[in-house]
Amino acid sequence: MSTALKPNLVQIGDSTKPAIVFGHGWGRTYNDFIPVAEALAPVARSYLLDFPGFGDSPRPDEAWGTEDYAKHMIAFLRDEYGLNEYTWVGHSFGGRVGMRIAAKHPGLINHLVLVASAGVPRTRSSWQKLRGKRKGWEFKFKKSMAKTPEALDALEKQYGSLDYVHSREIGMRDIFVRTVNEDQTSSLGQIACPTTAIYGGQDFETPVEVGQKIVAGIPDASLIVCPHYDHISILDRGRHQIALSIKEKLRSA
Repeated sequence: MSTALKPNLVQIGDSTKPAIVFGHGWGRTYNDFIPVAEALAPVARSYLLDFPGFGDSPRPDEAWGTEDYAKHMIAFLRDEYGLNEYTWVGHSFGGRVGMRIAAKHPGLINHLVLVASAGVPRTRSSWQKLRGKRKGWEFKFKKSMAKTPEALDALEKQYGSLDYVHSREIGMRDIFVRTVNEDQTSSLGQIACPTTAIYGGQDFETPVEVGQKIVAGIPDASLIVCPHYDHISILDRGRHQIALSIKEKLRSA
């Protein structure tokens, strides 16, 4: 592995206990999982990562997809920390990466925890699809007419999601476009490890519907819905539910 692409990593917990790897969401950092890792400190050794391109980790030279991230994290955790088996906890984008590892490299992940994970498309009506196409056409046309960086920025904020806008600000637009368009539906059946999906009832970025689709496609999966949490508050206010799900699986191992 290139030393230039070593992800930033923080360890929390008892070094003699089972390994837990935490992967954050798009545009986030390892800090999101500190409360959960601290709650697990007596029973686990936690590895909290900044994915390449986020936080204090340098970005890849190419436009990586989630399979590239998965392969890189596997090699990094094996070569630097000797990890060949672990629980993977992924929020949103981190869930996408975790599902790739579990599907393509069986045996590495012994328990997959998906927190508001993305990875499969939401169901859209014919009208919603038509509106989306029309909005895309309008954006492309107006973008071609934009004369200044300020005008382009205003258009992106008008038509794009917060993550889409932010991806350009942090120099990750190419990776964002590639990963956000990936559909992992066809590979869900390859995930053999026990999987716990935790979603917030007030999450409009990755709604419960996404969790239901993912759980339906994975042979050994269960869904937990926290009615009052959104895409971010599930990490903070929902930290006890995440920690409890991990502890229960560790006890039964």
